Amino acid sequence: MMILSLAAAGIFALLGILHLVYTLRDFGARPRYFSPRDAALLAAMRQTKVGLAPKGRDYWSAMLGFNLSHGIGVLLFALLILLAAQYRIAWLQPVLVGVGATLTAIAWRCWFSTPMLGCAVGTALLLAAWVV
Repeated sequence: MMILSLAAAGIFALLGILHLVYTLRDFGARPRYFSPRDAALLAAMRQTKVGLAPKGRDYWSAMLGFNLSHGIGVLLFALLILLAAQYRIAWLQPVLVGVGATLTAIAWRCWFSTPMLGCAVGTALLLAAWVV
């Protein structure tokens, strides 16, 4: 059903927008959303290079960039849900459910309870929209 797909897309879009807003706010002098609680660790992150690119940016800047790209990716996922629902792209439905389930598993293992719950509900709505 279209309404279930819209609800799923809305949940993922909200998660993506919040992720982008929180990340952009952390670019300031006093980050508070994705920064470690230990101020010494944040200072160390700003002075440490990523092992993959020892001559690249500091670890904190790299983490902010990863978070920005992740937020954009989640927004694009929400857009893909809308497009698949609008144009009834049947072969894409199981792919979207699979991606949602993968995001839920990653959230369970690596993130926090709010994004995990959002991903789980969004994926359940996608599955229900596909089955109905």
